[in-house]
Amino acid sequence: MMRIGDVELKLASGPVPHYKEIVALTRAIVQVLEYEFGTREVIRRFSDPLWFNAYACLVGFEWNYSGMTTVTLRALKEALRDLDTGLIALGGKGREAKITEELKKMDIKDSLKEKLSEVSVKSAKLDSTLIQDGYSLYFHFMLADERGNFTVINQKMSTGLRRVRRFHWISDKKLFDDPQTGFGVPTRVLNIAASEIEDTRRTIIDILHDQSPERIALYITRLRSRSTTLIDVEKDNSNLFGRIKVIQELPEYLQIPRRVQIDAIRIAREAENFEDLLVKRGFGPGLARSLVYVAHVVYGSPISWKDPIRYTFAHGTKAGRPYYVRRRLMQREAEVLENAIKEAKLGNNAKLRALRRLKDLVSLE
Repeated sequence: MMRIGDVELKLASGPVPHYKEIVALTRAIVQVLEYEFGTREVIRRFSDPLWFNAYACLVGFEWNYSGMTTVTLRALKEALRDLDTGLIALGGKGREAKITEELKKMDIKDSLKEKLSEVSVKSAKLDSTLIQDGYSLYFHFMLADERGNFTVINQKMSTGLRRVRRFHWISDKKLFDDPQTGFGVPTRVLNIAASEIEDTRRTIIDILHDQSPERIALYITRLRSRSTTLIDVEKDNSNLFGRIKVIQELPEYLQIPRRVQIDAIRIAREAENFEDLLVKRGFGPGLARSLVYVAHVVYGSPISWKDPIRYTFAHGTKAGRPYYVRRRLMQREAEVLENAIKEAKLGNNAKLRALRRLKDLVSLE
């Protein structure tokens, strides 16, 4: 799997008066998409952050607020409960984010349960542990089908900054490939998942296998006492720290932890590769960045600070910008789409063909 795109949004709260209309319109749109293009294409579209932003705005959200993710996907999950589309929606916010527990209760093949559980754990762990940006994961959602196609949408929050970041994943790609799209670069990010530091990830595994936990802990302690700055190593380094160049001060969330967990290092040594390391107990953000810094300073392995993070109105928004949601219009459109898909399933495709022709009219404007 691969993280395919990312978005940064403003943290927002409050009720959604037109939630019922969102569910109705979502139910209708998803049926049309599945009928026309199949489940795999529906999943692919939800994995695209640009398409998703446009879709969320279509159902009445501002382009830059957190609810466009959480509420839109909660409505999708509710809409799919009474539909036979072959699509599976899992997860959500807080307690609802436990996808592995949800899968255990589902009547699907064990092999599919195992695959989706692994996807859930690794994507959540990567976005929370390997993308270190000062944000905490609070929303974890998956849309999948019975053939194993999936997209995962994770959202992280910074209560201090009152902002959130959304990460999209897609199936059939490599775990450590770079995202393809994104918006804005607001903060310094330690990106341990970047494709260009594959050698660094290998070096970390070598360090864990070749050095004792006590020795690794000593390296980390020395680095902590030495500096809280972003460091780079000259080519002619001849000792533990080499010739260090101070570039800029690190924010607190990127500094080396004050405590070193020896037991976590011992458990991490059991990993055969970096992907396996992701699911080891105790391997969190602190140990991850400590090992990256050790690999960087001791062995000269590169560090990536590349931020993976890189909008439309149809029915208005709940905040009234540019105008309030037109709820009757949403209900009417849902009815039109529902009727079109019902008649198409009975062999009458006239209404769907008419909807397709709308695309040609729009393209002429």
